[in-house]
Amino acid sequence: MKSSRSNHLWASIVVRSGLVLALLMTFTSSSLAAPGGGNGKGQHHPVQLGPVEPPHPPTQRHGPASNIKVGRPVDQKFWGIHATDPIDMKVLVITADGQETDFPEIKATLDQIGVPYDVMTATQTTLTPQMLWDGGVHGYYQGIILVTGDLTYYDAATNSWPSAFTDAEWATLWQYESMFGIRQVTSYTDPFGAPDNYGLNLVTYQDTTTTPLTATLTTAGKQIFPYLNPNSPVTFKYAWVYLATVVSPTVTTPLLVTPQGYAIASITKYPDGRQNLAVTAANAPFLVHSLLLSYGVVNWVTKGLFLGERHVNLDTQVDDLLIDDDMWDTTALTDTTGLSFRMAGSDFNAVIAWQNTARALPNAGQLMLEYPFNGEGASGIYSPDTLTPAVIAGQTNFSWVNHTYSHPNLDTITYTLALNELRQNNNVAQKQLKLSKYFKDTMVQPDISGLYNPQFQQAAKDYGIKYMISDTSRQGWNNPSPNAGFHAIYQPSILIIPRRPSNLFYNLSTPDEWVSEYNCYYGPTGTCAGGTWRYWDHNLSYAEILDKESDVWLTYLLKWDIDPLMFHQPNLRAYNGTSSLLGDMINATLAKYNQAYALPIRNDPEHQVGIRMTNRMAYNASGVTARLVPCAGTRKAQLVVKSPASVQAPVTGVAYGNNRETYGGQNISYIQLSANQPVTVTLSSCP
Repeated sequence: MKSSRSNHLWASIVVRSGLVLALLMTFTSSSLAAPGGGNGKGQHHPVQLGPVEPPHPPTQRHGPASNIKVGRPVDQKFWGIHATDPIDMKVLVITADGQETDFPEIKATLDQIGVPYDVMTATQTTLTPQMLWDGGVHGYYQGIILVTGDLTYYDAATNSWPSAFTDAEWATLWQYESMFGIRQVTSYTDPFGAPDNYGLNLVTYQDTTTTPLTATLTTAGKQIFPYLNPNSPVTFKYAWVYLATVVSPTVTTPLLVTPQGYAIASITKYPDGRQNLAVTAANAPFLVHSLLLSYGVVNWVTKGLFLGERHVNLDTQVDDLLIDDDMWDTTALTDTTGLSFRMAGSDFNAVIAWQNTARALPNAGQLMLEYPFNGEGASGIYSPDTLTPAVIAGQTNFSWVNHTYSHPNLDTITYTLALNELRQNNNVAQKQLKLSKYFKDTMVQPDISGLYNPQFQQAAKDYGIKYMISDTSRQGWNNPSPNAGFHAIYQPSILIIPRRPSNLFYNLSTPDEWVSEYNCYYGPTGTCAGGTWRYWDHNLSYAEILDKESDVWLTYLLKWDIDPLMFHQPNLRAYNGTSSLLGDMINATLAKYNQAYALPIRNDPEHQVGIRMTNRMAYNASGVTARLVPCAGTRKAQLVVKSPASVQAPVTGVAYGNNRETYGGQNISYIQLSANQPVTVTLSSCP
C-alpha cells in the first residue's frame, strides 16, 4: 500500500506552519526557511521584524498652534442635534500614510469579521464635512478608527513627525462625532498631548521584545472584552507600549491596567458627547495581544451593532484512515526505508476515549475529528484487520469525508477512473461502514491533487462533489480573503476550500519520531535538506515542539479562521496506550485557548465549512449596505438592510427571523435579502 502519495503530501504539509511559527515566536530574522511546496522541499518565507512601531512623538504641527479646547463642545450650535438621524453601518479608518504597523491589523480584523469600511489616507486627502455627512441629517459612518492617536507620519523633507491632520480637520472630525454620537478608537495611542492626550498622562514607554508586559482587565474592561478569560492577564510582547496613568478617573475609565497602574486600554468621555477608546500598545495581525483585543475594540466602536459576525472554529481532518503511510526512520533520518504504519482498532478506540475527555474541557463540547478515508483499506488487504470493525462500531463519534477508494494522484487521472474511485469509496461508506456523519458532496483529494485536471473535475461534478480542498502553503491557493475560497478552474460549481498544513508531519506517530524529524529540519545542526532549514538555536524537546505548534494553532482560533487543518492517521497512534501526537497538540492548544478566551469553539465538518465559505463569498461580493435610524422620542430604532443581489447577510446585534443564534452573549441574525428589496428590522433597544 505504501506509495509516493505520502512523500508528496509531506512536502506540502510542512511549509505553512513554519511561516506562522516564525511570525509568532521569533521576530528576530528577516526570513524563515521551511520545507515546502509541491514537488520538493524548498521555499523561503518572510518573517515580520520586531519590535513593531517604536514611539514617534509629534515633532512638528501640520498647522498653526491649536485653539481647540479638547474636552469641550467643538461647536455648541450643532452639539448633538443629529443624534437621532440616519447613520450608515460602515466604519471609517483614517491612516496617516498607510505605513503604520497597526494599519494592516485594523484591516485584517474588519475583513475577518466582514464589517464594511472605507480607508482615508490623511497625507493624501483633506478631511471635509462632506466626506462625513450630507450637511443635513445623514451620517456616513457609524464609527471612526484612527490608526494612531495623533496621525503622525515621517516627513523626510523636514526629518520630523508631523500630524497628517490640520487643526481644521481635527475640528471637522470631532464635530461629526459629537453631532451624530459617533464613537472613536485610537488604535496605537501616543498620549503626548497633541491634538489630545486622550485622558492619559504619559510616563514612559517600553519595548516588550525581551521583557513582556502583563495587564489585567478592570471591572469596566470585563464589560468591553467579555469573551476574554477574566482570570488571565493579557501579555504584550514584540511591541512598543506607552505607559500612562489616567488624568481624571471621572473622565477616563481604564479597561486594561498593568500591576503598576498604567492604563494600556481606556475609554475617555468628553463633555460634547464624544467617546474615545485608546490602546497604548502597538498592534499587528500576528501579535497575540492584538488578536485578543481586536473584537472588543470593533464591537465597542460600532456599539455592538454591525454587518458581519465572528465565531471561533475548528475542523481537524485526519487523512488516510484505513490505509497505511510511510514512516520516519529515526536512525536513517528518512521515510524511505520501508517503515509503515496503519492504525489498529485499539488506536481508533483510544481516540474515541481521548475525544470524549477533551469534549469535557471548557469550550470544547463540539470537538469532533473528521476522517478523510480510503475504502480499499477495508477490503481485506490487511490481515489481521482490527481497525475496520472498530470503525464500524465507533463511526458515530466522527465526521467522514471521501478521500477516494485507493488514494491515486488525480493530476492526470482519466474521467472514468476518477469517477470510479469516488463511487467505490461511496459504496464502502454507505454499505459497508454505514457512516452516519458522511456527506456525499464533499471530498479531500489525495496529494491535494486534481486542481488543474479538467477530466477529474468533470468526474467530480458529475458524481456530485460541491466541496474539495487546496493547500494554503501552495502558491496561489491560500485564502484570497478571510474565510473565502475558490471556484474550481474547470467546474465553477465546485468550491475549493483552502486547508492548512502543520509541522506535525504525516509520517510521525511517537514523540521520539517527531523530535527526530523536527530537529532534523529546524535544529541548529539538522542535516535534512542539507541543513537548509535550520532555525532554532537548540534542538527542541517534545514539550517545546508542542508549545511552538500549539501557539500557531491558537492564532487560527483567535482569527476566527474556518479553514480545515490537515493531519494524517499515524498522528493518532496511541503511542503509550492512550495518548497520541495529535491529541497532545489539541490538548495543548485548548489549554492556551481556555486561558485566553471564554467562547465555545464551533466544530464544523468540511461540508458545513463549504456552506459557510460559500455564504461568506457571496456576502463579500454582494455590496450589502445597512442604515441605522436611531431612536427618537417614542420611535424605536430601526436597521434597514439592502443588497443589489440576493444574499444572506450576517448582522451582529439583532435578533431577526428564524435563522439566528446567540454567541458570546450577542445576537447574530442571518438575514436573507432579495435583490434591491430592503429589509427593515426594528431594534429592541437604542444603540
